[in-house]
Amino acid sequence: MLNRGELESLFGALTEETPAPGLRIFQPQRGYRYGVEVYALAGFALGIGAPLEVPRPKTAIELGSGSGVVSFLLAREGVAVRAWDRDPGWIELARLSLARSPAATGAVRLSVRDVRDVGRAGGADLVVCNPPWFDPAEGPVAPDPRKAEARSMLHGTVQDFVNTALTLASRVCVVTRAERLAKLSLPGAHVARRAWLPSGGIGLVELRPGEGSTREESLDLEAIYAALRAPWRGVRAR
Repeated sequence: MLNRGELESLFGALTEETPAPGLRIFQPQRGYRYGVEVYALAGFALGIGAPLEVPRPKTAIELGSGSGVVSFLLAREGVAVRAWDRDPGWIELARLSLARSPAATGAVRLSVRDVRDVGRAGGADLVVCNPPWFDPAEGPVAPDPRKAEARSMLHGTVQDFVNTALTLASRVCVVTRAERLAKLSLPGAHVARRAWLPSGGIGLVELRPGEGSTREESLDLEAIYAALRAPWRGVRAR
């Protein structure tokens, strides 16, 4: 495991955040930093505030885990999580965070894996992903390389993430921009639940195999913050 000094040589100055009690997340002071969507995704996947009961997962996989915050939030709620990212730097940064996060110790396994080539990974009850949202052909790409990879679809599209996720679990929860959701192809699956962040331009969907109807839900961020004991309010999405 790399120490903090070695990680700062990769990421620049780091800050330490406490997304929930017992969790410590290191992230770059400048560059990609998590926002409200990570709480929304974790809460939506767990069914916090949902009008009807949502199955509580025992195991989960996070695709494109970055700093690991979604995986850590799920682990704190009793879920055993495999967190995957193609960038070894993010995995090393998450290892440092995990060493300082007693509420997630023993419940998160970190691995370097590309979403387009996960190999024989085995399945889980749930897959969560917060994939890059922006098409690099449609606008500027962030100058910071890791922020660019987190925001722009340079190493896999939203469709790539969904295609892989549907091979790994019977429940897949995704947060992304509305226009990406509208373009998704879902052969053999359907949108079982859908909710929107308050801005309306960012949506969350739960995908399940087979045909079925879509349940529209209101996302209760206050209930999610309270249930996760999150200290933040009104954090901006990326």
